Amino acid sequence: MAQGIAAERFWRGRLRWTALAVAALAGWPAVGRADTITLRGGGAFEGKVIPDPLDKNRVQIWMLQGRTPLVVDRSKILEIAPKPTALDAYFAKKDKLENTVQAEYDLGLWCDQHHLIDLARVHYENALHIDKSFEPAHKKLGHVFHDGYWLDKNELNQMQGMVKYKGRWISAEERANREQEAEAAAVRMSWVRQISQLRQAFLQGSVDRQREAETQLMAIRDPEAVGALVRVFGRQEQSERILLAHILSRIPGPAATRAIVSQILAEPQREVRSIVFDQLKEREDPTAATALVKALARSDVMTINRAAWALGGLEAVDAVPRLLSVLVTTESRVVVAPPPEDGQDVVNSTGGADLPLPPIGYSRNGSTVAFMTPPAIGPGAVAYGAVGVPMYGAFPGGGGVSLGAERRPDARIATYVYRNTEVLAALQKLTGQDFGYNVDQWREWLRRSFKPHPQPTRRVPQP
Repeated sequence: MAQGIAAERFWRGRLRWTALAVAALAGWPAVGRADTITLRGGGAFEGKVIPDPLDKNRVQIWMLQGRTPLVVDRSKILEIAPKPTALDAYFAKKDKLENTVQAEYDLGLWCDQHHLIDLARVHYENALHIDKSFEPAHKKLGHVFHDGYWLDKNELNQMQGMVKYKGRWISAEERANREQEAEAAAVRMSWVRQISQLRQAFLQGSVDRQREAETQLMAIRDPEAVGALVRVFGRQEQSERILLAHILSRIPGPAATRAIVSQILAEPQREVRSIVFDQLKEREDPTAATALVKALARSDVMTINRAAWALGGLEAVDAVPRLLSVLVTTESRVVVAPPPEDGQDVVNSTGGADLPLPPIGYSRNGSTVAFMTPPAIGPGAVAYGAVGVPMYGAFPGGGGVSLGAERRPDARIATYVYRNTEVLAALQKLTGQDFGYNVDQWREWLRRSFKPHPQPTRRVPQP
């Protein structure tokens, strides 16, 4: 009984304070923080509490954002720390609101001015319920007048052929593409799980289960499984990489061909690489040579030589001009070297003086040093980079460098020249010529004599 009387006094005082606040805030233009409402059992948030007109045992909590109140039992509220906000004046205005289009619109404008954005939209919409042709409310809601009708953004998007996909309006074509990509991703993940289980059985199952798992793997023919196979087997032991090549060789389509080419380019062991190449050659897929020729454009010397070796094995005579362009390649690297003696120049592998680079920082223990790399210049842009270079082991004896030394080591751009042996071997095999690494002679022969597809000799019919 005492608790009920105390609660009644609390709510009477609360309503009396609210009435006073409404009177004081009738012309208040700014927005303050809302009441701090503490709930029983912990938790607090900000809002404005008013009695629920439908249930005296409940209250409505209105937020500065949102269109509808939160309804809670009075018993769940432990304490309310009242603070004046525009919501107090809003409810006073709402109680006196006339049921006219202009009154609803004006209250919406007032809400906009006091940053009650969601409530402003409510009153603009109410104005349109009274008069659907009221232009100011349409404009406030962002509606567009089109072909004699006011349309909201959703209706306009629909008229323009847009569709809603995961909360965003996009074209029907884009939605189809996204759904297709999502479906393909789900298929790939399904294959990854299935192939992982088969690999586990192949490695750790009983003898019969191992044989069964290998049979199931070798029976895969779906091109959608290529990515999953590479993901599961591509970085495993030698025997599994060989198994991967045999599985891929039985899957039709360019995806499997590209996967085998990638396997050749990444395979570090020549014996395994030869086995993988045999599977590629048996496919007789012309896209293999195309993929290998593209690999010649990479900067990695090992990749270039592996691609050239495979092109020679495929007897891809059309690749000769491209092979010649990578017969001799160069690579520039940032190196740390001891400072030269007075009057001494540092000479790089091409015979030219290296370009010194100023250091931009050192590690605390002196093990690495950072240098700014030269600019990379493109159309309308210049880009700079940085590189960290180990300082230990850069000098005779393998010791580190004291940061307190009077003469610090220099970082320089050293240019390295590579004579690619596999490229030369491929050129010799495909042309029957041998000019060594003399690029000029190769080019001269290419210009004068190279015919990738010679015309067959015409024979005069015998009488």
